[in-house]
Amino acid sequence: MEYMEIIDRITAENRETLARVDPREIDRFLEAIMAAKSVQLCGIGRMKMSVRGFAMRLKHMGFDSYVVYDTTTPVIGPGDLLIVHAGLSNVELNVMRLAKDAGAKIALVSAHPDNEHGKLADVTVKLPGQIFGAGDEVKSIQPMASLMEQALLLFTDALVLLLVERANVNREVMYGRHTNLEGINADFA
Repeated sequence: MEYMEIIDRITAENRETLARVDPREIDRFLEAIMAAKSVQLCGIGRMKMSVRGFAMRLKHMGFDSYVVYDTTTPVIGPGDLLIVHAGLSNVELNVMRLAKDAGAKIALVSAHPDNEHGKLADVTVKLPGQIFGAGDEVKSIQPMASLMEQALLLFTDALVLLLVERANVNREVMYGRHTNLEGINADFA
């Protein structure tokens, strides 16, 4: 295969995966985020890249957000929301059980929201990117769960735009919440 053919196939896979998400599930997911006192996000392996990116943008928008297992992540409890990306491992299942026992609500974004993880969740979003290459997952030319990992990043970036609109977030205020320790001069434009 040629490079451009690969790009076309990967792009098409992501488009199909994202297009198959139920808008009603998105609405419930956004409502859960907006109602939460604080949001903690959990992902394992490469799924954690999308978790980190989404936690950062939530923070930029003014939401109190954290990544599970980071040293600065506080206690979770009633009024808080745990968001889990993929929800397949025993590690995630344990985190979900602990959060549920502490009184937090749980949102799961997964290709398989009907599994044991999904039964613990208060809100689920089915994002059918390939993980195992089985069932109704969108099949991919890419190895393993690469499609799901990419789709999670794109999905949460789309949610950021929806949240900016629904929560009436000022983009200039968002920029003001971005770290100033990178040494980037915003006046260059």
